[in-house]
Formats: sequence, structure tokens, C-alpha cells
Amino acid sequence: MFVIRQSLRYSVWYIKIIFMRNQEFRQCQFCKNEFLIESEDFMFYEKIQVPPPTFCPECRSTQRLLTRNIKSLYKRNCDQCGNNIVSRFATDNPAKMYCRECWWADGWGGLDYGRDYDFSRSFFEQFKELLFSVPHVALFATNVVNSDYVNMESDIKNCYLTFGGHYNEDCMFSEYSIYSKNVYDSYWSMHCEDCLGNINLEKCYRTFFSRNCNNCLDTFFSYDCRGCSNIIGCAGLRNKNNCIYNKQYSKEEFEKLKTEMDFGSNSEIKKIQTEAEKVWQSFPKRFSTQSQTVNCTGDNISNAKNTKNAFWVEEGENLKYVFVDGWSKDCQDETSVGKNELSYMSASGGGYYNCKAVLYSFSADVLNTKNCYNCEYSYTLINSSDCFGCVGIRNKQYCILNKQYTKEDYLDIKKRIIVQMGERPFVSSVTGCKFGYGDFFPPEHSLFAYNETVANDFYPLDRDQILSNGFLFKEDTTKEHEPTDYNVPDNIKDVKDDILEQVLKCELSNKTYRITKKELQFYRKVGLPIPRVAPFERIRQRFMDLLPIKLWERQCMCSNSKHNHQGKCPTIFETPYSPGRPEVVYCEDCYQREVY
Repeated sequence: MFVIRQSLRYSVWYIKIIFMRNQEFRQCQFCKNEFLIESEDFMFYEKIQVPPPTFCPECRSTQRLLTRNIKSLYKRNCDQCGNNIVSRFATDNPAKMYCRECWWADGWGGLDYGRDYDFSRSFFEQFKELLFSVPHVALFATNVVNSDYVNMESDIKNCYLTFGGHYNEDCMFSEYSIYSKNVYDSYWSMHCEDCLGNINLEKCYRTFFSRNCNNCLDTFFSYDCRGCSNIIGCAGLRNKNNCIYNKQYSKEEFEKLKTEMDFGSNSEIKKIQTEAEKVWQSFPKRFSTQSQTVNCTGDNISNAKNTKNAFWVEEGENLKYVFVDGWSKDCQDETSVGKNELSYMSASGGGYYNCKAVLYSFSADVLNTKNCYNCEYSYTLINSSDCFGCVGIRNKQYCILNKQYTKEDYLDIKKRIIVQMGERPFVSSVTGCKFGYGDFFPPEHSLFAYNETVANDFYPLDRDQILSNGFLFKEDTTKEHEPTDYNVPDNIKDVKDDILEQVLKCELSNKTYRITKKELQFYRKVGLPIPRVAPFERIRQRFMDLLPIKLWERQCMCSNSKHNHQGKCPTIFETPYSPGRPEVVYCEDCYQREVY
């Protein structure tokens, strides 16, 4: 058994490996729920030399998501040059903020803000002071052309309100699009073109209002279809053409019926959607969307092995408790990262090796394989190594609180800080939770309010809940324009150019919005009606359609005796479909026997 002796909490520990440590149930500091630490988890923690977590996986996920503001954008003056720019930071945010040009310029450096470590105060208290002193970049956007209103994007052109994507052109209102063109109102699109209103597409062209489709063409309102073209309202099809509501037609019959449907009409679109959803609900759901995986649990995972409790992962190995991760290995508790190895509790960046609680760090070349080595509890490190508690450091080594040290002094002070973090943890004045070495940053120290971040997308809370949980809350002070006296025509064929001069009223909220010339050209090109809902409300609605980033243990619901079992299928699996949901959920074998 792993024997760990600690001085108080998280002091210097001495490890002697005799046998594999058994799994343990522990109580989360914050939500008080019981959570399981498995044998392989203990092995990972001891490998990277951190104590076991004191918060459950869901609370740890919330803490990381709380640092990630990618969609709440504001106009604010740069604190260096004074220019009015688009920023992640509202005007009342106390953090110092520079525009992209000033932040990358040579006129300042992170070492300018260096300070001595005070062992009479907690680490997190001192780090917060540094965090709000060092300038932060307004938006994370690298090599972008004509794309001012984007964040966490690189190598894009002519994009607007897109987030977390790379190598895109002419995309709008979308998240996590990669190598795509003319993709609108979508979440997770790879190698797609002329698509709108989708979730999780790959290599699709002219695909609309669909989910989990791959290699599809001219597809409408379809779910989990692959290699299909000219399909409408279908589910579970493989290499099919000319199908409507899962019924096969000849090419001539299909074209005639499609013409009668009139996709340019908003009222007709709603009718088609209603019928398509009946097909979706009647068709069983695969317990988890996975492709070319071995020993994986979670959802939306491809080309991975030994990856557990993972969501939206591409090419991963030996990962656990990760959300949006690509090309990483031997990591746990990560959010929106890529190309990491031996990383723990990290978020919003990539190229980390042997790092803990590192955020928004990367290289000037975003796809550089490794740029951050042996770093802990730091923000926005650029090509740096062996840094502890630093912010905005570039091309440096052996720094603590942005102060440069020799290697010997760095290692000595770092060791003493780790011991002190156990003996003098930060204690939340609201929740009473303790944060020491191995824990993530306290929520009170976030640069953003809870409702500005992705945390509120996946774990929505109202104002009172946010404040009582010790999070920050930001009041919405946006002043909406008065809508003009204008009725949007039902059919795109009847929409005139004068719509570009109108202020439209959202059907689902008190928001107003405009249609741009580029949007109008796209809707006319694909023959679809003008949206009746404001862009950010459409984004919110899409999040409501996503499955939760959480797993439940369930039994396959198949009772078809032709599926290699008698009575109800006995297979047990972990799935993001919670008990009580209306969907019929099948195991992998039973589902594959159902697809066409």
C-alpha cells in the first residue's frame, strides 16, 4: 500500500510503495457529496507528487470552468495605449488589461511585477495580488484577419463571434470549429462547409440543424448519420441517400417532396423540426458517442485509449476528468487544452509538460508541441519553465511570484512554499473551504464573475446561488436598442435588403439584434429563413441541447431478442443520459444492430 505521511495538510510527504493503494470514498469540501478516488488515481497523484483532491470531480470541473470567459465580450479602453477595443474584461473589472498589440509588445515584462514571497501570508492571497497587477491580454486571438469579435481563436479570417476554433474562414456564432468555412450557429464542427445550426459534425457539407453526423451532404434535421446525402429528419442512417424521416425514396420522389417542404419558410421549418424530433426520439440513442476508442468512458471521444470520464476529446491517452482536450497523454482534470503530458488541474492553453494548475499559457506558435515545463499555479506563461505562482512571464526559468532566482534558490523556496501551503491554506470567508497545495485556485480569486464564464453554461445558477456559493456575480448593464417597427418575412425569398437597417426583437428574451450583410448573403445562399432569436440566446439554446458533462451508470434498455440476448440486455455502461430522461439508450452492440 502507498504510505503517505504528511505534516499537517499537504506537508512534505514520504512515499513507500508496497502494494497498490485501494480505492477510497471521500467527502467533497464544497458540495459535501461523496466521491471515489480509485487506485489508478492514487498512482497518478503520487507520480506527479500532489496529495489527493479534497473536492469532487464536478466541483473541480466547475472551478476550472470558472476561469474561462470566452463569450462575454465588452468594449473597454486599453490600460496602456488607451484605444477602445473588444475585451474579455468589463470596464468595472479591476484587472489590468492591455490590447493585443500592447500586450505582445516589448515595452513591458512580467519581471517588472516581481515580488518577494511572504511566508507569514497564504500563497493564494499573495498570488491574487499579483494576478490583478500584471496586465492581461484583452482577447486570445492569434493570426486573425478581419475578426475583431472572437476569442480563443487562431488562424482565422472574416469570422464574427466565434470561440475556441482554429483555421476557419467566414464563420459566425459558433464554438470549436476547426478547418471550417461558412459555419454558422454550431458547436464542434471539423472540416465542414456551408453548415448551420449543428452540434458535433465532421466532414459535412450543406448540413443543417443536425447532430452527431459525419461525412454528410445536403442533410437536414438528422441525428447520427454517416456517409449520407439528401436526407431529411433521419436518425441512425449509414451510407443512405434520398431518405425522409427514415423512409427511402427514389431520387425523383425525394426531390419532389423536398420542394414541397419549402425550407426557406420559418413556419415550415418548425413543422419539419417537430416531425424530425419524433424520429429522433423513436430511435434509440447510443450510450456514448465514441469513435476508434479503447477502454474509454465519457462522450464525444475519438482516437483515444484509457481515457475516463472525458468529454469532447480528440486523440488522448491515459486521461481522466477532462473536457475539450486534444492530443494529450497522462493527464487529469483538464479543461480546454491540447498537447499536454503529465498535466494536472490545468485549463485554457496547451503544450504543458509536468505542470499543475497552469492556465492560459502557450507559445507564440500556438501549435508548438511543448512550451511550458515544470510550472505550477501560473497564468499566461509563454515558453517558460520552472515557474511557481507567476503571471505573464515570457521565456523565463526559475521564477516565483514573477521574481527571478537561481536554480538552487528557486528549488529551496518552492519546497518551503509547498510545505507552507499545507500548514497555512487559504480559507474561503464564504464557504469555509480550505485551499492548499494540490487544490485549484479559490473561486474568489477568479478574474471573472461566475455568470460571465463557461461554468454558468454547464452548471447554471441564479444570482443568489452564485453569491451564496462564494462566486462573483456580474449584473447585466447592457442597454438594448429599441426594436424598429418591422416584421421579419416568413420566407427568405421575401426578405429585402432593408432588413439590414432594422433592429430586431428576440422572440425568447428582451435582447435586440441586427442582421449583417454577410449573414443575409449566407441565408439567401443556403435558402434558410432569418433567425428570430438573438445570437447569444441561440448560443444559450444550443448549450441546453448538449448532454451534461457527467456520467450515470445505467443498464441497456434493449429488449429485442434478435440482438444476441434474451429479455432485456444485461449490459451495464456509463452514459451522459441520466436516469429519467425520455431517450431509449442502448449499449454499443445493441445500437450497432439497430443502425441502417
